[in-house]
Amino acid sequence: MDRSVLPMRPLRPAEIAELLADDLVAHLATIDASGYPHVTPIWFLWDRGAFRLTSFAERPHLHRIRANPRVGLVIDREAGLRPDGERPNRQIRVIGDARLAEDPNGMWTSRIREKYIDDRIAPGAAQRDLGRARMLITIIPDRLLALAGR
Repeated sequence: MDRSVLPMRPLRPAEIAELLADDLVAHLATIDASGYPHVTPIWFLWDRGAFRLTSFAERPHLHRIRANPRVGLVIDREAGLRPDGERPNRQIRVIGDARLAEDPNGMWTSRIREKYIDDRIAPGAAQRDLGRARMLITIIPDRLLALAGR
C-alpha cells in the first residue's frame, strides 16, 4: 500500500506530549446498562502513564463506570481549514478500564484545575468547590493510538 495516500500518520512523541499537556477537553465514553455509549466532555491530567480525571460524586458517568469500567477517551485538536477544504486534526484515542477512588481534600481536582484555569485571570477558581465530594477516575491505557491528519 502506498503510505503517501493514507489520510493519517502516527504522531511524533513531541506532538503526543503537547496534546497531553494542553488544556484541551477530553471526551470520556462510558457504556450504559443497555450497551449504548455516552460521551462526557471532561478535563484531564496525564500523570505517570495514567489519565486522571475528577467528577462530582453523583454524576451519571460514575454510575456507568461502576457498572462497567471499560471506557474510551479521545483528545483532539483541529488544525483549521486548509485551502484544499480539509480540516486535519491531531488525536489521541485510548481504551482501558477506569478505576474510581475518592479525591480526598480535592488534591487531584486542584491539580487538574490548575492545568485549565489561569490563576492570574480567575484568582482562586482552581480551589473553588473543593469541599464538595469528588471522585478520582484513573485510566491506564490498554491501547493508545495517536494520529494526525495529513
